[in-house]
Amino acid sequence: MLTATLLLILVHAGGLVLFGHLLLSRKSHASLILWTLWLLLFPLLGIPLYLVLGTEKINRREMERFRATRHTHNSNAIPENVDHVLDALRHVNGHELCTMARPELLWDGDAYYDALLRDIEQAQRFVHIQTYVWREDESGERLLDALCNAARRGVEVRVLLDEVGSMKTSRSFFGPLEEAGGYFSWYSTVQTRRSRFFFNLRNHRKVNVVDGKVAYVGGMNIGEEYAGRGIGPWQDLQMRFEGEVLRTLENAFAEDWSFATREQLNDARYYPEQPPAGDHFPAVVVKTGPDKADLSFLKCFSILCHAARERLDVFTPYFVPNEHLLVTLEIAAARGVRVRLMIPTLNEHMYMVDIGRANYEPLMEAGVEVYELPGMVHHAKVLRVDGDLVFAGSHNLDIRSYKLNFELSLCFRDRPTAEAMGRHFDELFRRAEKVDLGRFHNRSLGTKLRQGFVRLFGPIL
Repeated sequence: MLTATLLLILVHAGGLVLFGHLLLSRKSHASLILWTLWLLLFPLLGIPLYLVLGTEKINRREMERFRATRHTHNSNAIPENVDHVLDALRHVNGHELCTMARPELLWDGDAYYDALLRDIEQAQRFVHIQTYVWREDESGERLLDALCNAARRGVEVRVLLDEVGSMKTSRSFFGPLEEAGGYFSWYSTVQTRRSRFFFNLRNHRKVNVVDGKVAYVGGMNIGEEYAGRGIGPWQDLQMRFEGEVLRTLENAFAEDWSFATREQLNDARYYPEQPPAGDHFPAVVVKTGPDKADLSFLKCFSILCHAARERLDVFTPYFVPNEHLLVTLEIAAARGVRVRLMIPTLNEHMYMVDIGRANYEPLMEAGVEVYELPGMVHHAKVLRVDGDLVFAGSHNLDIRSYKLNFELSLCFRDRPTAEAMGRHFDELFRRAEKVDLGRFHNRSLGTKLRQGFVRLFGPIL
């Protein structure tokens, strides 16, 4: 009896200690209340949950130790009258304006893998691959074989994966790459020997750079499911392009690689000068993560929505908004902008659909058009503003993307690319079902309760 009482006292004392840590954090009010209940009322469950999921930032001094030397000087001329949107994103995000060539838009996994395999086969100096998920399946093996072949012929090959995103993939799977002379590392935020215990943080970036001449950015991972051979038909967006932006992207990879391995990639051979081209246009890299305390993605999202004058199309597979995201979209609609939000109802995490639906009503009441896309996963993360401004990459509209994940997207203004995207997205809107506010309001009480319940967990997902 005494032992049980003592154990109970220690558990509650531990809950109080973590409650103090909670009070010193920058969590939202909703998160503060939720974690307070878990830690003080249910400490047996709340303590381990908080230790695993409660961390929302990483030591910025620790990150700075592994920053690569920047090689981002632009040789291609940027127009002097760069529009205020890209300039504002530059100030918020800390990356200089650069140029990029008109991207090749790859809408499914097979198209992405085929293009990447061709570039790997032609690589002469280095191939740097960073992604969130890499499956041990046919698609994963095919890409691994190509990288092994490149390494054998003397190409420097580096692969960087998030250890949680690829937790179903064994470390030994990449043994052949290392035997061939390539390099592999987890982006590990859980390394006890380096005093890293950030269980809840993920590196969700998808960046590939080949020879400093061509790069890929988007939302695609590596695996059969991302080519539509999993839970169902799957579409996504990966962009293949050239231009000075590659120097910024290589620098982003180098910083993450250095954090993971302590190897610096500062040599100029990783940052070749880009030949000038007439079809290049201004762009800015939006790179965010828990190493920054200012929630810069939310600021970037506000800038983009405020820039809309006629149309704002938002595509996200996961919609777990906070009040900031909701109000920003509502204000855009109140200004007379046609705001369309598309969310797929086929999802590898089906509970996320219910969380999104729990937030539909205030948006629709404000004039936002909500569309649900049935029968397929649409994994692209894109904002299309008016007829020429595009934001695309790895950012979802959920708490992970604006607070917990390391993310990377591109924003650029180019009408032909935006119009090409528009043709694809307009076809999706024709296939989607517009949610009717009246019918949605009259959904069953049980459905409302289920959606309200899962919404409680939005702040910690």
